Amino acid sequence: MPKATRSAEEIDAVKEKILNCAFEILVKNGFERLSMARIGAKMKMTAANLYNYYSNKDELLIAIHKKAYAMLYNRISYAVERSDSPLEKINNMAYAFVDFGVKNANIYDVMFNRAIRQYSDYIGTPQEELSFDEFRSSLKVLFLAIKVIREYRETRPDLGKDDPKFLAIQSISALHGIISLHNSGVFYQIADEPDADFKNIVDKALSCVTG
Repeated sequence: MPKATRSAEEIDAVKEKILNCAFEILVKNGFERLSMARIGAKMKMTAANLYNYYSNKDELLIAIHKKAYAMLYNRISYAVERSDSPLEKINNMAYAFVDFGVKNANIYDVMFNRAIRQYSDYIGTPQEELSFDEFRSSLKVLFLAIKVIREYRETRPDLGKDDPKFLAIQSISALHGIISLHNSGVFYQIADEPDADFKNIVDKALSCVTG
């Protein structure tokens, strides 16, 4: 544990610096290069000292996930707030999600592509509370999507009564596919007109919601 002479505020400040350092390494170098040793070297701290603040790499990854989902939520909620109509909210939210995934490829990779332990795996462990906070951060993204979709579908009774949660998961899955193809570089190898095709595919991904 950190030295008793440190205040809770001082401990939290050091943890935030470690988290920001881990984020910087992740953004620049990707998940494979993220290690406690590399973080320690960058911060001029021993690995043993790092473990005084994060008990293991899992705990740090949970904190990274929580921070990343907060970033994503802020990005899409801002896009929704600056929209004038229910349809515009859906479009702006979707493009904000895609923009986040493309511009933060290494962060997105850790959030959605890596086989990392989930909240249910941490129940009954010292990391349960932190993992639950991270889980709630991720759910805020889903709940916002559900809310926006529900509001739009209420203006379009002709589209039927599909479950907004199902539609949110369906559209997120489709957007995730195009983001992953883009970030892997595969999309630009197979698309005839990458920029135009990318936009068209994003629009098509929303058709399950917008009709």
